[in-house]
Amino acid sequence: MAFNKKNKRKIIVNEQEYFWCASGNDGWIGLFIMIEQQGSQKLSCKFEYHQEQTVNEHGFALRNQFVITPHIVRQVILFALQEKQWLPQKNQGVLELGHVDEKIDLKPRYHESSS
Repeated sequence: MAFNKKNKRKIIVNEQEYFWCASGNDGWIGLFIMIEQQGSQKLSCKFEYHQEQTVNEHGFALRNQFVITPHIVRQVILFALQEKQWLPQKNQGVLELGHVDEKIDLKPRYHESSS
């Protein structure tokens, strides 16, 4: 599983550089994380959309859909390293965590800017 350059995003956690991408599917949002090292162990997990469905004159609309942010990615990485003994440098295929919605804090995190 390699990421194309268009969808690949970078995050640094505990001085390690990781790359991630998120992809929507019919029933969930997939998150994929890896380091840029040939043969490294990839990480995969899923999230529900956590969206609201509202009725309108055209049928219905979906609102407030969950978005994968760097805050979410950081939590998933830390969870995998600490709780699931993820070894990103090892050649061990894919570590599939399944749905992690209830294992991390899904609330948005806002950075306060100083003026």
